[in-house]
Amino acid sequence: MRPLTAAPGAVALAAGLLAMGALLTGCADPGGLEVSGPALSPSPGTGAVYVAEAADKPPVRRPAALTLSPGAALSELRWQSWGGPTAEAYGSVRGTWCRPACAPDRPYAAKVTLGGLVRRAADGNGDDEGTAYYTRATVDPEGLPGSLAHELRDLRLPVPPR
Repeated sequence: MRPLTAAPGAVALAAGLLAMGALLTGCADPGGLEVSGPALSPSPGTGAVYVAEAADKPPVRRPAALTLSPGAALSELRWQSWGGPTAEAYGSVRGTWCRPACAPDRPYAAKVTLGGLVRRAADGNGDDEGTAYYTRATVDPEGLPGSLAHELRDLRLPVPPR
């Protein structure tokens, strides 16, 4: 009688399958699967994202113009991004915040970054489907000394009341 021989590949495959079977059966707990720890919270809402000029004005999406303060206003905004943790646009800024060093009637080309995204949970009535609001703005005007542009950093934006 001739001895039974196996190819090396078949031996390796059989050994791998046996090891996998041992691992799978070794993990089982006779009492069943146990789940511990806090439950996962639902994912954040995916509603619309807005920015507001003032508490008494309706919020807007991707505005072409935006008043940041009594002394600074943005115009000709072209949004590169919107809806994520930050929004970015290019446009112009003008105002009286930099008087007397700059002319309030002369706009400056500027990069605008909105951030501080605050997402509201849905209110259950379907009226506020997880909408979000940008709460901060930073404006980087071109050609303006940093000491004058400093007042356009980290500006607070309002969030409308519910």
